[in-house]
Amino acid sequence: MGVAFADYKRRRRAPRARHEDSAKMDPESPPRELELSALEAEKEPMAAAAEPEPGSPPQPPPPHRDPTPAPAAAPGGEKNGLVMKIPPEEEEEAALGGSGVSGSPKFTGLGKEELLREAGTPLWARARLVLLVLFWGGWLGMLGAAAAIVAQAPRCQPLPAKAWWELGALYRAPPKAFGGDLKGVEKRLGYLKEKLQVGGLVLGPVAPQKRPEDLIPPLEELDPDLGTIQDFSALLQAAKDKGLKVILDLTPNPTGDRVWGDAAKDPKVHQQVQAALSRWLKQDIAGVFLDGIEELPPSVVAEWRNLTEQEPSPSGVARVLVGGTRLQDPWLLPQIPGGLRLLLGPFLQPLQPKPDQESPEGAVRNLLNFLSSNSSSVGLGWSVGSPWESWVSPSLRLQQLLLLWGLPGTPVLSYGDELGLPRPPKNQQLPPMPWESIEDPKKGGNGSEPPELELCTALASLRAHERSLLLGEALPVPAGSAVALLRRWDQSERFLLLLNPHGAPLKPFSVKRDPLDPPLPEWATLRLSTGPREPGEPQVQLQELKVGPYQGLLLGFPYSPQ
Repeated sequence: MGVAFADYKRRRRAPRARHEDSAKMDPESPPRELELSALEAEKEPMAAAAEPEPGSPPQPPPPHRDPTPAPAAAPGGEKNGLVMKIPPEEEEEAALGGSGVSGSPKFTGLGKEELLREAGTPLWARARLVLLVLFWGGWLGMLGAAAAIVAQAPRCQPLPAKAWWELGALYRAPPKAFGGDLKGVEKRLGYLKEKLQVGGLVLGPVAPQKRPEDLIPPLEELDPDLGTIQDFSALLQAAKDKGLKVILDLTPNPTGDRVWGDAAKDPKVHQQVQAALSRWLKQDIAGVFLDGIEELPPSVVAEWRNLTEQEPSPSGVARVLVGGTRLQDPWLLPQIPGGLRLLLGPFLQPLQPKPDQESPEGAVRNLLNFLSSNSSSVGLGWSVGSPWESWVSPSLRLQQLLLLWGLPGTPVLSYGDELGLPRPPKNQQLPPMPWESIEDPKKGGNGSEPPELELCTALASLRAHERSLLLGEALPVPAGSAVALLRRWDQSERFLLLLNPHGAPLKPFSVKRDPLDPPLPEWATLRLSTGPREPGEPQVQLQELKVGPYQGLLLGFPYSPQ
């Protein structure tokens, strides 16, 4: 009996040990399934666990008391009084023929040794070699194609260094006529910057009237009718906030035929001007304008230029001495040691046709030759007049405004130029700026902006965005009795300025052109016109183009490699 009991205990422990071994071998088995397996082994009947002793007769199976046949065991069914839960993934695997409850083996893929053995076969070795050759061949091909594209692409021309007065227009504003006083000028700075995209304001005269005993006005003083020095400082700060530079006009006699007169050679006057320069340069101004410099000794002008440009500005802005002249030809100006950075004068007057001159093309060539060959690198400022005098005839005003932004250099507007404001007779007071025609065109006249203002606004915006107009070279183009000028820069859009200074229409490109002339396309886009035009930007055929009397056109066409 003791042997039988010991054998029973051994048999009872065996299933539990097997379950424990199974749990150790299969770490992924759910804990619930292991628990069920252990309980199942404990609930097996003791008689089933004991084997019949040798020599004992076989025991018949117990009769089946239920008249109905016993149901077949199904996955997840009851077994020995317990329900075994089969995970859904095993049911899916069993349905697909894989390893499930039935215990069929799972496919685990090739082992490491089998993979290495297969990879070493000649077929895979050749496949790897072909793929390697294709990869490196494609990579080297793309690298070569990129290098060829870079090598064949045209090089971009480096942008030249430009001073601030070369990038935007200047606006000459006598304070009393433009705004009444310094505070009134300050209120109008937004118009200059936002409407005309002006870069600098030339403000003056600001000195009191000349005393009878003096040769020139007290340039170092501020006219009390304009405001106080605090008003002047506030104006400078407001201009700075808007991105405007202020150049102070210290011209002693801006309305006279002779600006300096007998004072031009007077050393005391020279010292007085130098003292005025030193006084105003302590303010945060960006430069000084002096008209009539052809009357002064060149050495004196050079000394004032050095003082202006070398005196450091409180805000660090580069300063400039702008020289004004009454000479129509800038090359006639006496040579100033070191030259000038910017020269303003009536340089567009020779472009007006004369009775004995069919075309002013020669005058255009002379101006462009001076710009490209002058040794002092002086920049030219283009203007249609001063605040006190108009330099062009009314019929040519619009087309010469087109030249202000079309020529290489600095456009300079005098107050009222953008409105067609006529100049008063000599030695009479300047009329006030007609602000009503700007702020409310309906009250100002015909209900729309003046054509001069519309043209100046469009030109200022176009020049600010087009490198050919801002930086490009200028080439004269033969156009019969018309004036034609080509502006181009690197691979940017080209622009062709075309002016008819005569009272009759003409076709400037109807004749055969010389192969040595600057190349022009067959078609171009009409960007701006001083006369009537169709809406939008129509395409025009140059050979058939007709330009109306006193009309100016600005045509554009894309860059084309030669």
